[in-house]
Amino acid sequence: MIIWIEEYNRIRGSNIIKNDITVWDIHNILPINEIECNILFSMVWKNRWKKIPPTNKNIEKIIRDLNKENRISIITKREKDTIPFVYEWLKYNNIVYDDLLFVPDEIPKSVYPFNFLIDDYPNNLVDIKFPKKGILFDQPWNKNFNWPRRIHSLDEIRTVICF
Repeated sequence: MIIWIEEYNRIRGSNIIKNDITVWDIHNILPINEIECNILFSMVWKNRWKKIPPTNKNIEKIIRDLNKENRISIITKREKDTIPFVYEWLKYNNIVYDDLLFVPDEIPKSVYPFNFLIDDYPNNLVDIKFPKKGILFDQPWNKNFNWPRRIHSLDEIRTVICF
């Protein structure tokens, strides 16, 4: 989101910050339509993927430690033309994983095999049924979503996967 906002500000001559993005559907709060919003996300992934910061500075170590005891599957919904750049971004940031799944928007993430899912989009968590567990990664666009398991940093993951 940081790089998307930089590009949005550059193109629109605005000065929004991440905390201004208070809803998932950005086009509902900014003067941009959904198609333009998606095009901008694709453009950021294609042209500036090396600049996209990880959620944690020490993400490589966190994921590697987690992978010692757990299978890591990355499940992501996105435009197909960004897939190679996501792969490169993961490699560039030394993020280990066992599976990398690019899934269509119309299929909920809850149908895929996992023990717990960490996501910043609340709608990806609402269909999760026991024994699977959903963990909300805290972001400005999900502050008003009431969810029992929330982390503010991946450093906190061990505290919630042991529940």
